[in-house]
Amino acid sequence: MSAQADLEARFGRAVDLLLGELRQGEDLSLEFAGEDSRFLRFNEGKVRQTGSVEKATVDLTYYKNARTLHCSFSMSGDEASDAERAAAALGLARSEAALLPEDPFQTLPAGSGSSREAFTGKLPSDAHLAQELLGPSKAISRAGAAYVGLHSQGSIARGAANSKGARHWFSTETFITDYSAFLPSGKALKSSYAGRDWNADEYARRLGLEGKRLETLALPEKVLRPGEYRVWLAPDAFAEFMAFFSWRGLGERDIREGESAWIALKEGRQSLSPRFRLCQDFSLGVQQRFNERGEVAPDRLPLIEGGRLANTLVSARSALQYGVTSNAAPEQEYLRSPAVDQGDIDEDSALAALGTGLYISNLHYLNWSDIETARVTGMTRFACFWVDEGKIVAPIKDMRFDESLYQLFGHKLAGLSRQRSLIVSGESYFMRALDGALLPGALVDGFTFTL
Repeated sequence: MSAQADLEARFGRAVDLLLGELRQGEDLSLEFAGEDSRFLRFNEGKVRQTGSVEKATVDLTYYKNARTLHCSFSMSGDEASDAERAAAALGLARSEAALLPEDPFQTLPAGSGSSREAFTGKLPSDAHLAQELLGPSKAISRAGAAYVGLHSQGSIARGAANSKGARHWFSTETFITDYSAFLPSGKALKSSYAGRDWNADEYARRLGLEGKRLETLALPEKVLRPGEYRVWLAPDAFAEFMAFFSWRGLGERDIREGESAWIALKEGRQSLSPRFRLCQDFSLGVQQRFNERGEVAPDRLPLIEGGRLANTLVSARSALQYGVTSNAAPEQEYLRSPAVDQGDIDEDSALAALGTGLYISNLHYLNWSDIETARVTGMTRFACFWVDEGKIVAPIKDMRFDESLYQLFGHKLAGLSRQRSLIVSGESYFMRALDGALLPGALVDGFTFTL
């Protein structure tokens, strides 16, 4: 049995075990998360650790008498053991839910129907994985840098079902090589190569380009004064801003409760550039369409169009509380599978379009600095360069920026790249994450640096 089929079978057993034991007046929704993954950690071009992880968990939400309780359990793959764990979790939910106060905005499971999406991939074989990863790294070592990173690949799965008849399944086979290259000086570059179909030639091409960037990174750094600069945000840097459309972002509840940075956009007091068009697009195949209640979101949901707010992210709870229509957002109303429309700047012409300014590969430590004006602060990081007349001339000393997203994606947005990159999450702390965004590079005229 394939890894994807085994995970799907476990999901089916969990659904049958839990829903089959429900009593009158009880409702239940459940989420399944599983993976069968291979990991390889490398340092200085050598394998340091390799292994595999097989894991499956079930999060269930129990409803009875206007009371709601969440609990979870892991599945071992042994049918008898899994049955005992499911029964114990349901028993715990019954006993503890009875102690809770009533919830006036409880939303019972309502989604129904079924769906199944299974994406297969072409991944490196276990036998040749080390060779595939480390063979092309000679371009890095020739530049005098240490090649460091973590590669993960395999099957990831999500499932959702409820007592009203919903049953949804999503699985995919993906890989991500999350890597850095460190020079003896401590200067470094960082990037990743990810997708469903491994391409050895493309991976080698990327590392060849990184070798050339390292040569420039070894030059003496340029120290810039605070001020406004013309910048090119590479897709990896652009991706750091996507969190701010979820965190105090475009959720209906955040806006209604005055917690969102995008209230002025909602009310029409602010607008963004017509160039900036944001949607939630599940055709990317990096995340499931269904939420924890078994509700299925539209395949594509426009969020910002023509500089205006087209839709917010609305959960069933917000729909009930505020009298609006749900679009099957998760209860936390965060943005999933975002995509920003392409522009008309060829990626190969990015430096020419920039002219003189900063090429920003990465950003980190981003945080809100002023919610009401949607100001965000953060730092440059890893292989950011000073560009003069379309040519990279020196790395820069790290700088702190402080910029309003209304300006960054508004009048300061001078253009976007025609090519877009699929930026996939490399998080694997609890389990390999299902998350990603399709993003262009961005040309910004007047990006504000404060330190």
